[in-house]
Amino acid sequence: MKLENSANRSPLRDFLPLAAGLAAVWWLAIRMLWTDWEIDPQYSYGFLVPLLCVGLFLQRWGDRPAAAPPANLSRNLLLALPPLVFLAGIQPFFEANPEWRIPGMFGAISAVAISLVLVHSLGGRPWLRHFFFPITFFLIAVPWPRNAEEAFMGFLMEKNAIAALEVLHWCGFEAVRRGNLISVPGGLIGVEEACSGVRSMQSGLMASLFFGEIFRFGIFTRGMLVFSALGFAIFGNFIRATTLSLVAATQGLATLESWHDAAGFATLAFTLGSLWLLSYALHYRRTRHMPPQKLPPPPPTPEVPGQLRRAAFFGFTLLVLSLGGTEAWYRLHERQSPSSAGWTIREGTAGTKPVPVADKTRRILFFPEGFSETFRDAQERPWQFFYFRWPAGRTAAQAINIHNPETCLGSIGMKMVRQLEPLEIRAKGIILPFNVYLFSDRGRPILVFHSIIADRQPNSHNAPMLESETGISSSEGRWAAVASGVRNRGQRLLEAAVWGTDHVAEASVVLQRYLEQSLEVGTPAVQP
Repeated sequence: MKLENSANRSPLRDFLPLAAGLAAVWWLAIRMLWTDWEIDPQYSYGFLVPLLCVGLFLQRWGDRPAAAPPANLSRNLLLALPPLVFLAGIQPFFEANPEWRIPGMFGAISAVAISLVLVHSLGGRPWLRHFFFPITFFLIAVPWPRNAEEAFMGFLMEKNAIAALEVLHWCGFEAVRRGNLISVPGGLIGVEEACSGVRSMQSGLMASLFFGEIFRFGIFTRGMLVFSALGFAIFGNFIRATTLSLVAATQGLATLESWHDAAGFATLAFTLGSLWLLSYALHYRRTRHMPPQKLPPPPPTPEVPGQLRRAAFFGFTLLVLSLGGTEAWYRLHERQSPSSAGWTIREGTAGTKPVPVADKTRRILFFPEGFSETFRDAQERPWQFFYFRWPAGRTAAQAINIHNPETCLGSIGMKMVRQLEPLEIRAKGIILPFNVYLFSDRGRPILVFHSIIADRQPNSHNAPMLESETGISSSEGRWAAVASGVRNRGQRLLEAAVWGTDHVAEASVVLQRYLEQSLEVGTPAVQP
């Protein structure tokens, strides 16, 4: 590989194919993570990470070592082929399963691997070691697998609730913990996901790695910053949860909402500010007796070999064809697919009372349309009914997978006894399938009828199907969605709960009567 010594050489001509190919790689990788960054507050820092990666790379570019390109470039290109093929081949699969985080995770790993191969192809091992961290830093923005995330959030919420309860007892307040709720004389205090410490912890991990790179600390100091970030986040959220609990116990639940977001931002500021002060103190201690150093001029930029330019052009073309082919495949099938189900649930039927759905709840559920209301049956048993609809898009399945009866009711202290046999309820000619659960609330039975219905997914009887019946969460169902060209389905949630009975047949008759009154055929949308 020749160094930059020719007046006739055009750097733009050399690097433009590399820039185009690399931009396509990273655009497809970020595209698979974008929705999580946009709708999940705990990953909103992900928008900042690509910019930080570019900044860290440019900082390293100024003191880059001399290039030592590998002798065998073909071997490097073969190493880049599997992640490139994966990134191109996963696009149809991702389009049908956008809520599944595994493709996004491996897509990000593929983009990182291709970038590392490119750096090694241009500058060899010296460049690979020098630029390794700015490139791999992007992985901090990749959302965790949902099972691990939910288990971790549940653990932190439980510990925060226990800690807040102890502080309330120390301060002389009467309080009882029910799951992730704390019951005080004025009502119930919830320790929800935002109070679990996940958001400030992940932002703190990102900041600790960033500060470690900015100040060029050693491995031991960087590890200490990471553990400090975990400690600051846990301590800050402990203070937040206990403070909000004390505010609710002393000033009432009505004042809690005005404190909630401010306390969250204060916790995040405490975590990031503490990390910055610690990082600056360590940097100052290390450099206070060191004379200022002048960096030597950077070595010349190596020439881009023609084989690498051709490979970059091939990669760019492959990714563009993958994206265009994916769009054409799904549009072809969408022309032939049936339209969304022409029915909706109307609120405000006789004998019902509306229950306002808090903006915070809609935000947690990714902003569905819908309503909640209560009524009583002939035996004066209380019922509560929810109807939410997510229009065609990429947020519905995420909200549905995260928030289910076992998770949500368990977080407020109810215990699931068992899942009962599913059933179907016919109302105005529409067959509505339900999963049925039996819960216990301090010994009191609660029946829950839960249905997630996918739009444009009729079964053999032209009836709506439960999301679980479509098999979308199984490997076979995910591949079947690709083969059938199904993407961006809208979903509807119907959930009814009745207190004081465990007789499914009797309760289903009451629910059927309610649905006969409130279901409307021929109106595909719901008024929020």
